[in-house]
Amino acid sequence: MTESIGKAGEGTLSEWERRIGDYGTLRLRLRTAEMLGLPARVCGVRNCRRTRSCLLVFTHNRLPLCYTMLTDEERKAHDEFFDFAGSVYEAAQCGHFGNLYRLLIDNPPEYHQAVTAIVRHALPPGHRAHGGLDAIDRIRAGLPPAAWSWKTRYGR
Repeated sequence: MTESIGKAGEGTLSEWERRIGDYGTLRLRLRTAEMLGLPARVCGVRNCRRTRSCLLVFTHNRLPLCYTMLTDEERKAHDEFFDFAGSVYEAAQCGHFGNLYRLLIDNPPEYHQAVTAIVRHALPPGHRAHGGLDAIDRIRAGLPPAAWSWKTRYGR
């Protein structure tokens, strides 16, 4: 899985990238770059640095411009971070809370909270996985699960 970005540049996608589709992969790449601060630190586009968000993406491989400006060591760290975010995104999108729980609670890396934020922003607004991510954040913080009802779920 750590070769996903390199594979995308060659025209082949990893299995989880194929499953989540182009839209999900692009949103994850943009949010990962923004969470790591790449647009503000290394991007050559002035508007990206000012807004601290990715505004220029190559269409043939769906890579933000700032990714191409990283060194090999930085790319390796970015790829590891991105692959974990991709697996969490896929688990959240499939809607199975157990897989998401196992990924985020059983063996959490140091950057667990950042990955949760990336996935939360990459998912479409109103997606059912937002509730699962909120529940996992509450469990991780040691708080009791929020009371759930149809009224709180659908804002009635």
